[in-house]
Amino acid sequence: WLFVVLLFCIPPAHAESSYPILAQSIIKYNLKAHKEMVADGEDMGRAGILLMGPELGRTFGLKTLIDEDYTKAKALYEEAQRRFDEAVLAMSTRRKEKNPGIHAERVGQLALAYNRALEAARQHMQAYRLKLSPQTDDRLKPEICTPLLDTLLAHALESASYNLRDGLGAFYNRTQGLPDTHPFLTPENIRFVNHVFNAFVRNAPKAAEDPYDLGRQELSDRSNPGTAWKAVVEYRARTFIDDLDPLIKKWKKGGYPVDPLLFISLMKRESNLDPRAVSFVGAVGLTQIMPDTGKGLGMKHICKPPYFEKAIAFYKKERHLRSRAKSIIKQITDEKMIQKGKTARDLMQKSIDYRIKRTNLLARYRNDVLKGNWDDRLKPELAIRYGYAYLSRMMKQHKGDISLALAAYNAGPHRVKQYDGIPPYSETVSFRNSVMRFYREYLDELAQLSEKAK
Repeated sequence: WLFVVLLFCIPPAHAESSYPILAQSIIKYNLKAHKEMVADGEDMGRAGILLMGPELGRTFGLKTLIDEDYTKAKALYEEAQRRFDEAVLAMSTRRKEKNPGIHAERVGQLALAYNRALEAARQHMQAYRLKLSPQTDDRLKPEICTPLLDTLLAHALESASYNLRDGLGAFYNRTQGLPDTHPFLTPENIRFVNHVFNAFVRNAPKAAEDPYDLGRQELSDRSNPGTAWKAVVEYRARTFIDDLDPLIKKWKKGGYPVDPLLFISLMKRESNLDPRAVSFVGAVGLTQIMPDTGKGLGMKHICKPPYFEKAIAFYKKERHLRSRAKSIIKQITDEKMIQKGKTARDLMQKSIDYRIKRTNLLARYRNDVLKGNWDDRLKPELAIRYGYAYLSRMMKQHKGDISLALAAYNAGPHRVKQYDGIPPYSETVSFRNSVMRFYREYLDELAQLSEKAK
């Protein structure tokens, strides 16, 4: 039955889009995503080429099916999520037990309630899906949904000033009922954005790119930035201009000269322009360089005591154990409920122990770095020189794509390669959004200055 529904979702020849490459990629992604959601029991009633829920569909004037099975499934999914969250809290609590094993028993009970609610939700949703057809639901009518796709896409692109990534993020948020506000890119939509953006860049003829801002800084664009940019940066940033000027000239001759306003935007996001900033993971200075990155760039004096490596190892163990504990929750049944609840809780408690150890070691590291005051990353001129070199390298590696360069700077180029785009990490997406917001504000001020000078 699933394949029959999918066949109805394929647009016929007469249902053409005004954005053919974008629309084809969106439809392809959504159909594949829906198939995977159904297989995992997580489609939540979404359907059609817009992968839209029935309530949201009605707000766009579509006739959609909402029956008792759907209503029960939705309520059960919500109950399952509540039980899961409560189970995580029960695993994490450090409150003293009145009787030994009480916490483990509660974890098991909540996990069992979660799995029962989830299974019941999936059964009702399966029954609901069997009733869906083009006759019962407009979401399965391409002749209706293709024009709606065009309309929503046009609105999204306009709201994002035709920046393609942000526009696609806005489109996804609108069709999935997510907040339709800046910033448009989120960890929830970034896989969709990566897929559709990449398909467009790879398949669209050059002329088709013209209406869109693809977020690139071509070499010619900033090869001679002049001096006007210096007037739009805040007072604190102006103290670093003398360190930036020679770098711009150097990288213009051999490398990828980065717009100084983009680089200052990066420093604002990384350190709030504080040369002595130290992050919770050990990144230091104006450009927040990690110890191994700094050494790889050629910095000579980097504080990296043996306990720092131990802190990073604790961080990895902390995340791994937390993930394992949560995975056990999803496997608990009546059989050995308490025993498995105890195993899950023990894993979570070990994860918390590692978090405490990691936090203490990194607090010690921060004190040692600042107390010693000899780390090259604390010296503004060196932090700028090597940070600029690293961003320039990332820009060159990603052919001037600013978003990918920023993502690589934050998460590492291997992660950008792994996800074929911006990694779906909250920190990385937030980093990209913040830097781009600062950068656009600078560019707007620069444009206003230029207009006044005419």
